[in-house]
Amino acid sequence: MTSPQDSDEKKARVQDYFSRTAENYVTSASHRTGSDLQRLIELGEWDALQQALDIATGGGHTALTVAPHVAHIVVSDLTPRMLEQARAFLLSQNVTNAEFVQADAENLPFAPASFDRVTCRIAPHHFPNVERFVQEVARVLKPGGLFLLIDNIAPDAPELDTFINIVEKRRDSSHGRCSTLVEWRRFFVEAGLSVELEEIFRRTHNYDDWTARSQLVASEKAELERFILTTSEEARRYFAVTTDEHGHLKQFNTDVALLKGRKSQ
Repeated sequence: MTSPQDSDEKKARVQDYFSRTAENYVTSASHRTGSDLQRLIELGEWDALQQALDIATGGGHTALTVAPHVAHIVVSDLTPRMLEQARAFLLSQNVTNAEFVQADAENLPFAPASFDRVTCRIAPHHFPNVERFVQEVARVLKPGGLFLLIDNIAPDAPELDTFINIVEKRRDSSHGRCSTLVEWRRFFVEAGLSVELEEIFRRTHNYDDWTARSQLVASEKAELERFILTTSEEARRYFAVTTDEHGHLKQFNTDVALLKGRKSQ
């Protein structure tokens, strides 16, 4: 159990990290594109009268994708600087039905049963208390409403789980934990959300781009590269670690899950 003090410290690290790197996440190719965004629209059962909420919006790419399909979308993020960047980006894309609200994903400032749809993409691995976050999603959803979650996940195998979470933490100290698919199912069920669908995507990370986005200094980038290249053969194979002609880390893959959960009527 994360103590309130530890939780506050972790959230402060998240705000510091995304305040420094906000612009990078608006322009990030891996965040603004992906087949998972298209699937989110295909699976969301959207309606032009719906009220939507996008939690931890980052660069605003999920909100941009959802906005044309709903009457109104609340775009939220914990970090003011990140929210400012998302707002500028969405307004530059002529989004006119968005409202921007600073919000803690674990303590949402919205009344119960406020939204028909809630989305959150590539963010919960930063949250100190993911169970609390999912409970808050369920609270603000209307009966019959949908939660569409997309996030990085860890494999079920303990060694691989440990490896990828170490890698993520060394690249970005604000990283909390990539949960497993089994854990996500439990979070949904315990919050009163039935899991109607789950899909897994593989995402390829160019090592230079991935570390540049987090502003990893050269010495730490080199140390992390050595850690990845000298890990077990099983981990290198699972995460599809590849090198260039000089033996430097070129890219690797990670898993991303999409879950569709519905609140009971």
